[in-house]
Amino acid sequence: MKYILKLMFVFSLSPAFSQDSSTYGVYLIGDAGEDTVPGKALLILEQELNNNPQSSTLFLGDNVYPSGLIAGDKEAVLHLESQLKVLQAYKGNVFFIPGNHDWNSQKRNGLKTLKTEEIFVEDYLKTKTTVANKNTGTFLPKNGLPGPETVLLNAHLRLIIIDSQWFLHAYKKNTIGTKKHTEDLFYIRLDSILNYAIHNKELVIVAAHHPLYTNGQHAKTKQPFRFLVNYTPFQLFGLLGINRLYSQDMAQPKYRKMRKKMLKILNSYENITYVSGHEHNLQCFKEKGNRFIVSGSGSKHSKLLNKKKFNSIFQDDSKTGFIKINYSIDRYISTTIYRVGEQEKVLDAY
Repeated sequence: MKYILKLMFVFSLSPAFSQDSSTYGVYLIGDAGEDTVPGKALLILEQELNNNPQSSTLFLGDNVYPSGLIAGDKEAVLHLESQLKVLQAYKGNVFFIPGNHDWNSQKRNGLKTLKTEEIFVEDYLKTKTTVANKNTGTFLPKNGLPGPETVLLNAHLRLIIIDSQWFLHAYKKNTIGTKKHTEDLFYIRLDSILNYAIHNKELVIVAAHHPLYTNGQHAKTKQPFRFLVNYTPFQLFGLLGINRLYSQDMAQPKYRKMRKKMLKILNSYENITYVSGHEHNLQCFKEKGNRFIVSGSGSKHSKLLNKKKFNSIFQDDSKTGFIKINYSIDRYISTTIYRVGEQEKVLDAY
């Protein structure tokens, strides 16, 4: 077993592709699965991508509203194709990451729905686009596992991809042995990959769907009903499905546990950038030497409910849009905010 795990780790650290250039961009767009045709944010993204092939693009989950890519659902296909179509002429790298809606909106058929989406995305990008990594994996993590999976985007920039919904999903999900063993192995591997990357002087992006810092709706406590559902005999109603209404908020027990463990590892290092969607707005934070970005307004936007819960460098809930991180060959340069109908805003002070 140790030999198998060692092989898995070595494979995960090997680069899928490598590119060298004086500048490199990483585009971040989440929760883009609302429209059945490309919306305004996606059309702006398409133009950006075609003009900047020396880049990577991360779709940060909730790629298909409302309940993922259910087999035979023609409208669900349109929601997903609205994003895939803007990639047809793109020559950079693309990664789709699962969100809670891609897991059948946290329902019992989540794993099956997720697998359907994985197959569709990889087949579409392989046969109908020019993306650089279409033959090496575009939907990650694979097979309904939490990851972490990692690739080198260029000689100095490492991407680590996590399926954060795996930790919150209450129904069937793939495991390596038991659920506990899979979870323990995940955190061991995440720490090992980060340790390897930092000692190798690599820049690191950790990408998942769920934010670790947010001033949005999912930071709201929503007490006392959550307490009743999770900690009293009313938990019976939670087990019957009501808990799905609250499972996506940071105060929910599973989310809180996941966040605590991830931050404990991330806070052991500096200059890590953690990127996510989930909230339908744009937010940037700097905490304990690391950057945290929320870019979840790819197709909808929602109000920031608690703008001072965490101290942010930038937050906007007025428009749909996306974010780009700009790198030189071996260092972070700046972050650019794109909002529909607004001039780009460049953040370079954090």
